[in-house]
Amino acid sequence: MIGSRLALLFTLALAAPGCEGPTAPGDRDLLTEARARWRAQNQDSYSVELDRNCFCLLGGRSMRLTVKGGAVVAAEFTDSGSPVDQALLTYIPTVPDLFDLIQDALERRAASFWAEYDPSFGYPTRIEIDYSATTADDEIAYSARNLVFLETTSR
Repeated sequence: MIGSRLALLFTLALAAPGCEGPTAPGDRDLLTEARARWRAQNQDSYSVELDRNCFCLLGGRSMRLTVKGGAVVAAEFTDSGSPVDQALLTYIPTVPDLFDLIQDALERRAASFWAEYDPSFGYPTRIEIDYSATTADDEIAYSARNLVFLETTSR
């Protein structure tokens, strides 16, 4: 009797994590609110510091990006001040790209997800995603800070 109860408790403990969604109910609302704050700025030219942590191209590097007209036009590594090769700039996400990354993680129901947003401008300041709990090295994390608008642009 005790053995069967223990087996039942063990089975329930293993099954319980699968019953709970990987994202909190408010994650989509927070994304929508933050994206609206960002769009309200009506800016597509800015500089921002971005850390990218993953097993991927430019992973583990901190960069200062220059975005003009919604595209990364320059970047430099913050540790050395050396420029990022022009051919690699297309691999660096803009703020709207970070919002899209968050949206994708929510739609794909990532195994683990966390996002924080700047309270004034709305841009993502921290993103942590693990798409699959059973796959090694698929995790990705970004942190962004010190965003400065470069010029007023109209979209």
